[in-house]
Amino acid sequence: MQTILVILTFSLAAGYVVKKFVWTPIFEGRQRSTGTLDGGKTKCGNKGCGCH
Repeated sequence: MQTILVILTFSLAAGYVVKKFVWTPIFEGRQRSTGTLDGGKTKCGNKGCGCH
């Protein structure tokens, strides 16, 4: 009985680590970035007129 609990706990922990450090970065890297820090809403010029 204890062996089953140890295997189950280890499997859950290993799955969490794989999801957090391997799975998520792979699929987050495929998303398109906007190129600006504010999501593409950067305005030009000294006063931010947005003329370009």
